[in-house]
Amino acid sequence: MPKFAANLSMLWPELDVYDRFRTAAEAGFSRVEILFVHSLDTARIKRELREHNLELVLFDPAPGDWDAGERGTACNPERRDDFRRSVQDALRTAQELGVRRLNLLTGIPTVSAEQAQATLVQNLAWAAPLADSEGVLLLIENINPTDMPGYFVTSIEKAGEIVRAVDRPNVRLQLDQYHVGMVGGDARDLLRQYLSLVEHVQIADVPGRHEPGTGRQPIAAFLSDLDALQYQGVVGLEYRPSGATDAALAWLPRDRR
Repeated sequence: MPKFAANLSMLWPELDVYDRFRTAAEAGFSRVEILFVHSLDTARIKRELREHNLELVLFDPAPGDWDAGERGTACNPERRDDFRRSVQDALRTAQELGVRRLNLLTGIPTVSAEQAQATLVQNLAWAAPLADSEGVLLLIENINPTDMPGYFVTSIEKAGEIVRAVDRPNVRLQLDQYHVGMVGGDARDLLRQYLSLVEHVQIADVPGRHEPGTGRQPIAAFLSDLDALQYQGVVGLEYRPSGATDAALAWLPRDRR
């Protein structure tokens, strides 16, 4: 089985976010991931990671005005300066927390698809050497349009097209099996097609975005494929527990977390 990371934005939702670090360690995890840290206390996160011997493997830079509906700024030319500031801020935080992967939300376009793609590629080409100088990988994720209407990169195919257009070794894919399933895609087949570009994987069942076994996705087979293909990265458990989180983790034996 591959290495796993507890997603602290979704698991243990009844707890304060800072308490989830300790709880993840108590549940047997040595790796965690989280959506956003820009609104949290970086020093406190650093203490929690050190105290509980956890590695933070991934977080997302600030996505713009989330409450106003923004889901990233990378594909919008009028937000270029905001995108650059978010990347610079995220890289400083990544260095402080020892994080090597940033997942960049691409955004909801306010211009034509052609302009949005050109802007996204240009922004990533600007960010890539800056991140590389800090030893950080930049990831592009597929997000389905049901969960995030209007999002620019809705498929692995589009994400792969962007990554190849940027053509920098530290710009790679985050393959989210849940989002693939939500658009009717075959995550197992797409994994084989895009394996050379994949740096990080996330899982959840469809429908519901709950733990494996609650829906119809072949997640056990997908995880076996990761092993067979010698995937060396981490699998993020980015799902909403259908009940108590401990019960929603029962499918994954403690010695494999």
